[in-house]
Amino acid sequence: MLPQAYLTDRQLEIWRLRFKGFSKAEVGRRLGITRQAVYDAEKYTLEKVESALRHVTDASRIGVHYLDASKGVLLGFDPSTSNRVIVTFSARNGVQTWHYEQPDCCVCRWKDRCKQRLLDEAEEREIHLSAEERELQPSKLAHAIFSKIIPGLTP
Repeated sequence: MLPQAYLTDRQLEIWRLRFKGFSKAEVGRRLGITRQAVYDAEKYTLEKVESALRHVTDASRIGVHYLDASKGVLLGFDPSTSNRVIVTFSARNGVQTWHYEQPDCCVCRWKDRCKQRLLDEAEEREIHLSAEERELQPSKLAHAIFSKIIPGLTP
């Protein structure tokens, strides 16, 4: 789960700044490195993020429909149930798997942990949630968040 398992501190900082929309030149100025160094590091970092996302899908036998390493998000499906599964990479939470169509989080012992991690995902991704959305159970909260990140995914 730890981001450091996939990226060095410098790579994680470059990924985080680019994720937030800073240009390569801006990232370079902030970190005291050249734009070319940012370009090279970002290329390698995106490969590592994609590899981490794909590793989870391979290990869990999840089929891949959509992957965007720059957003740290993958939409897949569980072939045994045909349910959608979302795998995310974030600086705060590392790699996480979200069973998008789990209908009843109330019976899960990790409900509160999942909800907090989802709120962290929204904050890191600068997704603004209404007070009403913040009170949703995790499966519904996941719908509200990930439908704003993945093209064509409906809440």
